[in-house]
Amino acid sequence: MSAKACLMVIDVQREYMGDDPFQTIDGDDLIAKCRNLLDRARAAGLAVVYVQHLADPPPEDPAMAEICPEIAPQDGEPVVQKHFGSAFLKTELKQVLAEREIGKLYICGLATHGCVNETIKSAICLEYDVVVASDAHGARTVEEASPAEVVKAYNEFWQRIGAQLAPTADLPF
Repeated sequence: MSAKACLMVIDVQREYMGDDPFQTIDGDDLIAKCRNLLDRARAAGLAVVYVQHLADPPPEDPAMAEICPEIAPQDGEPVVQKHFGSAFLKTELKQVLAEREIGKLYICGLATHGCVNETIKSAICLEYDVVVASDAHGARTVEEASPAEVVKAYNEFWQRIGAQLAPTADLPF
């Protein structure tokens, strides 16, 4: 794979960040961490790719499916829409990445135990280099495990299967 990289922002949509937002390992700071990553990636000239989940059925208010306005895509930044957990399943993501010669993915977003997990596993199987912003993906309580416990467990799992992990502040862009 090529050495070019992108920041991939997965499913940080209004419907998931409302009154009961998904939490990172540090609490309710996902938007701020994604904003930091986006600002730094753009300043470094790194490509940015968004992923947007289209739920079935869709939310009553279609605006709730939009990417959070605080981190909205800029002109030229693709938004790959998906209907399944993995951003690679039945989408144009591989084509979007190939057109930009992307071989390394810096990943942040939602949800740790859902779409982020499925996308990371797919990316590793497709032989992308994967770096997860270990503190910039969010979860809710799962089977009595707190969001922080869920995030920690998935970080450990992703490292075991071949992803690299680094906190937002330590990502090299």
